[in-house]
Amino acid sequence: MTNALIYMLVKDNMPLSSTEKDGFNYFIKKALPLYKAPSRKTITKLISSKYDVLSGQIKNKLSLVESITLTTDIWTDTINTKSYLYVSYLLYIVICITVHYLSFCKLNLESVVLGVLELDERHTSENIAKWLDSALQEWGIEKRQIFLVVTDNGANIKNAVSVCFGKDKHLPCFAHTINLVVQNALGNTDNIATLINKVKHLVTFFKQCVSASDELHKVCAFKLKQSVSTRWNSVYYMLDRFINCSDHVASIIVKFPKGPTMITGSELFIAKEIMHLLKPFEAATKELCEQKYITGSKIIPLMHCLIKKIESVEVNSVVASNLSNNLQTRFGRVEYVKILSIATIRDPRFKTLHSNSAVASSKSINAIKKKILELRTDSSETSSHNESSSEDGPDSLWAVHKQLVSKKALTEPSLNVNEMPTDLKHYLNQPTVPLTDNVLSFWDIHGPIYPHLKKIVDPYLGMVATSVPSERFFSKAGQVMTDSRNRLTGDNLNKLLFLGSLSVNDWQLE
Repeated sequence: MTNALIYMLVKDNMPLSSTEKDGFNYFIKKALPLYKAPSRKTITKLISSKYDVLSGQIKNKLSLVESITLTTDIWTDTINTKSYLYVSYLLYIVICITVHYLSFCKLNLESVVLGVLELDERHTSENIAKWLDSALQEWGIEKRQIFLVVTDNGANIKNAVSVCFGKDKHLPCFAHTINLVVQNALGNTDNIATLINKVKHLVTFFKQCVSASDELHKVCAFKLKQSVSTRWNSVYYMLDRFINCSDHVASIIVKFPKGPTMITGSELFIAKEIMHLLKPFEAATKELCEQKYITGSKIIPLMHCLIKKIESVEVNSVVASNLSNNLQTRFGRVEYVKILSIATIRDPRFKTLHSNSAVASSKSINAIKKKILELRTDSSETSSHNESSSEDGPDSLWAVHKQLVSKKALTEPSLNVNEMPTDLKHYLNQPTVPLTDNVLSFWDIHGPIYPHLKKIVDPYLGMVATSVPSERFFSKAGQVMTDSRNRLTGDNLNKLLFLGSLSVNDWQLE
């Protein structure tokens, strides 16, 4: 019972003193008359003991994993003037590191937050590299196990990864890069920036004016949403909600002479066009930010689909042109990133379907071929859960992919690459599997057919596309580090975040 109680407190971010509250004790007395809930001090000791046991189990599990992807970022705790690994020069800092690895026994991608590490020096690349190295040593992770490190585009953290692991081990967060594409396109168009600011002012007014908010609540089932400067998709959600509520907003705002000016009919039409343009970006961001499913192999196909989608949108505007140009600039040569190209080819849903460059494709295939030949040489010397993707509907971002699948099935001949290993050639010539198929299930079943290919697949399919998992734990840290818990130490925060990231099975609840 106590074990389950601690799990509830940690998982739901409840203050540890909850067991000393009158309401909680009254409930326990009625539900379990014979049970005596532990005090806050006892729970603190039990959490430390639980952390020691479970962190030891995770260390043992990680020691057996051959390939690990890390995501990391920095965050600042504004309550305590502490910085938790985000570019800032306040008094105190913390870095969050999350590990990701394949689990073929569970047929999914597993992740564990290693917690947060307090940083008390300047955020130079050398210091960040030192902190990363220290965290790996603490968890018994060797550098040879690190296949990839995903971070945002900050120069200091990128350089830190290069110093600690090498330049070829860094992958920029594609959610951040998409964010830059959209922000640049919207920010470089004066009338669009003005329109977005007008909507923001209207939303702020309804958030701050109680009477206006009450009026809106009477006639509309939804609340307005405000945008956040660091997340472009919050602009999408703000516009989406505002457009749905615009008729009600217009009828209410006229009652407030000192309120902000309502947008015009032509501006509302432009807002709807912007929504139409941003919808594919929002879909791509959601796809790439998944944590339990494979995302690294989706980057090239999604960017290809996104570029084609924006090119086909029937909106003649400066924003559409800016979005298309920014996409081409940042993602036009994404398939030349060998690690991404290899990951895509090894994903049976995509293979070479999205290869626009024969040069990039052949380089990746040759790299796979080389690895297979090396494995064969070594061998001779020594001896259902569905993915989250949806491919339904002509307006789906994946509609481009479906067209490619159909076209290949009808017209494209089988691949014929000179001196290609038989198993690789056979794999590439087979039809692609549906988007909703579980990739790990595919390789679990077909591994015996392509033994060498299966062996080199694992690290690439364990890649994640964004550093969002670390950011999610910063959000969780913000929920933990509340005003009522402002004396919580970094060590205890680390334990709470780690334990909160584990599943019920990991806790072995009674």
